[in-house]
Amino acid sequence: MNEPSGSAPLGPTPAQIAATIDLLGDDHAPIVTAARERLLRWGGLAAAPLREGAEAESLRVRSRCRALLRTIEVRGCLRQFGSLRLGRTGRSAAPPLLEGAVLLSQMVRTFVPAAAELTAMLRREAAELRSACGGRSLPTCARLLAERLHDRLGLRGGEANALDLDHVLIDRVLTQRIGVPVTLSLIYLLVARWAGLSVAGVAMPDHFLVRLHGVRPVLVDPYHAGRTITKTDCARHLRAHGYDPVRDHLRDLTDREVLIHYLRCLRRAASHRPVAETQATLGQAMALLEIG
Repeated sequence: MNEPSGSAPLGPTPAQIAATIDLLGDDHAPIVTAARERLLRWGGLAAAPLREGAEAESLRVRSRCRALLRTIEVRGCLRQFGSLRLGRTGRSAAPPLLEGAVLLSQMVRTFVPAAAELTAMLRREAAELRSACGGRSLPTCARLLAERLHDRLGLRGGEANALDLDHVLIDRVLTQRIGVPVTLSLIYLLVARWAGLSVAGVAMPDHFLVRLHGVRPVLVDPYHAGRTITKTDCARHLRAHGYDPVRDHLRDLTDREVLIHYLRCLRRAASHRPVAETQATLGQAMALLEIG
């Protein structure tokens, strides 16, 4: 069917995309900038030709195509992140929480495993934990959770004053087994929920805990081998360091708030990266969380 007279074009032709990619090899910065902006506007329509350009003989074209592909990928992650339906109660299902953490990681680093791959790994741990927890008391479930994730899986805290990006990114923590409090707590939350436990994150100043809900809730410290800690001890520590009222620091967080803490940590760890666009994208992700 012929396109109606005066209607907007459906999109660029393959020839137009190819010609614009060729301009990425030009010596004149304004021409390269214009070509780059046009390819970014075309977005996914230009992805396949850009992948071909990423293998071009010209080093200049090759490197600029790869940079553009990365930008398109990151923008896609941001769009997906903005569409997440995160729970507001702190006791919601695990998948959106994991997907949010993975998308944030993908905005910082390439070759991050898909959420489905990490889900399969964590659900295996959760399935065995669910079986072990059947009919057990909440303190026993907390101990079994720690035994599985710290003792068996090997998750542990890193150096207290070091903020290594590999200790923040959830996929790297699961690979290297060393993490910061918020990422370790995020993993504990996911596994516990898939095991059928009701849990929420708790943000202490410069630290992070996990609360298991029940008649007598239990606080778990994933950074310190998953040990249990009493609310009284937490309150005493907070008051000794000038944090009062303590209830503001011992409340359950929503999943949105958990991701805000994860993102804050991620931004600090990625602050040294030379790509300014990374920080800009993480800033946009933070705005989406804060207004959500």
